Amino acid sequence: MSLAAPHYLWLLLMVPLLWLYARKRRKDEAVVYSSLDLLGERNVTWRQRLLFLLPLCFYLAIVCLVICLARPQTESLGTREDREGIAIQLVVDVSSSMSQDMKTEARARMTRMEVAKQVMVEFVKGDGEGLRGRPDDMIGVISFSRYSDNICPMTLGHDAVEYLIDEISINTRPNEDGTAYGDAVALAAARLKDQENTEDALKSKVILLLTDGENNCGEQMPLYAAAMAKEWGIKIYTISIQDQLEPKVVKTEGGTFLKPEVQSASDEVLEKMAESTGGIFRRAHDLNSLQSVYSEINALEKTRVREVGYTEYEERFVIFVIGALALLLIRAVLGSTVLRVSS
Repeated sequence: MSLAAPHYLWLLLMVPLLWLYARKRRKDEAVVYSSLDLLGERNVTWRQRLLFLLPLCFYLAIVCLVICLARPQTESLGTREDREGIAIQLVVDVSSSMSQDMKTEARARMTRMEVAKQVMVEFVKGDGEGLRGRPDDMIGVISFSRYSDNICPMTLGHDAVEYLIDEISINTRPNEDGTAYGDAVALAAARLKDQENTEDALKSKVILLLTDGENNCGEQMPLYAAAMAKEWGIKIYTISIQDQLEPKVVKTEGGTFLKPEVQSASDEVLEKMAESTGGIFRRAHDLNSLQSVYSEINALEKTRVREVGYTEYEERFVIFVIGALALLLIRAVLGSTVLRVSS
């Protein structure tokens, strides 16, 4: 136990001063006799013997009240975790090319869109294995083909994010088909920039762009959108879904050689977008490789955890207040009954 205001204990010096003052006053009011023997035989009664209880209760009550002013406390040490998440915009391609089949471990037929949606949900909610989910992050979802749509605003309600991801469908309107991820990234960057002005603003901001095509429409050029994101401190991770690159067999006079597949122009743009903002570019060709990419990004973008020590204080003056009141009550009862002294 400790005292929050121990300087009040100096008031305890009043107790002996009050005692000395009361004693002097009794002497001044006493009747003076030349000798107590003149009063004859004196028998001290039990009431007289207990008269000291009245001043004792009074002085002890003062002691209790002074201790109350000193604020006795008990303290307990503890620690807590302060967690700061990340603001993440998931940007996903919904153009008609996402309807192509993609390999899965179970060899079941799944389109690129179905695989992308499954892995995005696992990234947000966790898969019970490598991906633990992003419970502390604010997540939004934007889909795009020729035009961009804000599917889900930035939120910590990940059940809603999961539901809205499941509702994403491939664009079926021919006049709206195309791939405009430059516009989509610019929209995502603007949403993250606006998030800075909210009460729940987060310092780290990330865009995860998933596409299977080349930017072939829209108003914003991809590298310009990436420069905008870089200026606002937003990191871009780009993922290209493509068929697995197979080396080509080249026959020459010197023999037969395997020539590696050259990276497409679209993938070069995606790689430049990522590198210019401090992110990474990865290519995926099936479910497992896409899961690996999201697992890698999940490991790179970690929630900041800070352990903070603290001390909790609990006031303990109440028991002394009760004690003081009890002592004054006892004094009042005794002084009005068995120990009553006539004035």
